This record gives sequence, C-alpha cells and structure tokens, in this order.
Amino acid sequence: MDRLKCVLRFAVTALVLTLLASQSLGCGNQATYPSKAIELVVPWAAGGGTDVIARVAAKHLSKELGVPVNVSNKTGGNGIPGVLAVLEAPADGYTMLFDAQGSSSIQAATLKDLPYKIEDRTFGPSLVSGPNTLAVNGKSPWNSLKDVAEAAKKNPESFTWVLGGGGVAIMDFTIMQFLQASGADISKTKSVEFSGMGPGLTAVAGGHVMLGGSSPGAVLPLSQSGDLKVLAVTGDKRVAVLPNVPSASEAGFPNIDLTTRFSISGPKDLPKEILDKWDAAAKKITQDAAFKEEMEKTGSYPLYASPKDTRDFFLGEVENFKKLAASLNVS
Repeated sequence: MDRLKCVLRFAVTALVLTLLASQSLGCGNQATYPSKAIELVVPWAAGGGTDVIARVAAKHLSKELGVPVNVSNKTGGNGIPGVLAVLEAPADGYTMLFDAQGSSSIQAATLKDLPYKIEDRTFGPSLVSGPNTLAVNGKSPWNSLKDVAEAAKKNPESFTWVLGGGGVAIMDFTIMQFLQASGADISKTKSVEFSGMGPGLTAVAGGHVMLGGSSPGAVLPLSQSGDLKVLAVTGDKRVAVLPNVPSASEAGFPNIDLTTRFSISGPKDLPKEILDKWDAAAKKITQDAAFKEEMEKTGSYPLYASPKDTRDFFLGEVENFKKLAASLNVS
C-alpha cells in the first residue's frame, strides 16, 4: 500500500510539473512573454527616417522587454511585403511592425488593391513623432526652398525628385506638397523611385536626383559631410539637431507641414496580455530621459499614445490623406 501511495504521489507530482512547464512555454497563457528575441519589421530600406528611429526605439524596447528586439528591413512593393510579413505571422508577439502613416493610413487612402485592410492588424502604442526635411545636393546652386521652387516651375521636365515609397511614404507626399505649392506642373516633373528614402538620399547626395528628404536624423550625416544641403524642416519649428535649417513656414511654405507618427502594430487578434506588455514598455521608454535625448538627436521626440488612441489616429488619417491625394492628383 505504501508503495502504491508513493507511485500515485509521484504521478501527481509529474502531472503538475508538466502542466506548469506547458504554461511557462506559453501554452494557455502569456505570463512569460517575451521569452525570446522579437523581430521588429521596418517596411522601408535601411538608412531612411523610419529605419533610423526604429533602431533607437528597438534598443530601448530591448532593455524594457528583457529580450533582443531586432530590426528587420523588408522593402519594396510600396511597403506591402513588410506589412504582410507581420500580418501573416503567428499572433504570438514575436513578429511586430514599426508602423507609420506610410504603412497604414496612406496605403489605405491611395492603394486600391491592397491584400489587406488597415484594420487587419492590432494597433499598439505610439512612441515617436517628428518632422520631415527637404534636401538637395551639397553642391547645388539652390540655397533655399524658393530657389528650388523657381527651378521646378521654370523647367519641370528636367526636374527630378525621390519617390521613396512608391507614392505611399509620407516623404513622397511632403515633396509633392512642396511641388504643388511651388506652382510647378507635377505631371511634367520626373519622380525616381527607390526602395526607401535612404537609397534616395544617397542618390541626391551623388547628384543623380535633384530633390529628396527624410527625417532630420536620417539626413544629418550627409548634411554634416557636405553631401546634402538641407533646406527646410516641415512645420513651423526648427529642430535642435539642425539649428541652422529653417522651418518650412520660415522658408515661405507654411503648408508643408506633414509630420510622421511612429507606433507598434502586430498581427490581428494579438492577445491582450501581449499588447499590454508593449503598451507598458512604450509608456516607460517615452518617459525615459535617455530615450528623449536620443530621439532629439534624430530630430524627433517621444510621443506616447495608447493602443486605442493610436488606432483612432491612424484610421482618422485615412480620410485626410484621401483628400490630400486628390488635391495632388495621386492615384
């Protein structure tokens, strides 16, 4: 009888240990998430504004989540392959999207045959917001936006500009906004398409394309080397990282005001427990002085918004970009 009791006790103990082990591996709850490295997908090329900011954010998120958060650039196709890579991944929180208007609102507003709807994702928290820039080659004779506007208006057929997201990146819209404000015939100008603003900036710096831009942090190295001449920052305020560069409003173009909102998104039906972990991490790092300091070096700033507020923001932006696309004749 004692032997039977020992066997039964052993069996019960083994069963309990098995159940506890299965739970710790994520079978039945997400209490231990994350327990391995996370892939943070950037749907644009390395070196562009989104990529620069994503890498700073990933470093701080890694510290807060306790596992590596590795940036992965999945480029091409108007940002669609990168978004799809996340939406088609398991909803386990290990493949997430570094999201912005270009991979959500602008796509929904301008692309008719998207293989997904903007709502086919779990919107997470917002982390960062920041302006964009307009830049020309460092040896260009143009020293102001007005100089560029006059050239584009006078000879639109010979004027070239970077299309860094197939017409869906916010920088594409920024440049088109400027060309419209310049009075140039946009249909006669020549857009040169790249997989992202990073390669586009390299082309401008090399003298192959006349006008490009990106986030302040992305243009800074080429500006410091003299390969780029940054002529303006969108909006009505200068940024500390480019103190000598006027705002678009100062430069005489107050309507060039688009800014980028960066956030985290995941696959549809991401468990609440996982979303809560990202929300808590975002709230924590956006209050961190070191994160703020590093973001200021990119010309951006921390901006926390809850998953619900982030979702409302991006869905609300769809109509705004539809109207802007119509005014710019973007199909």
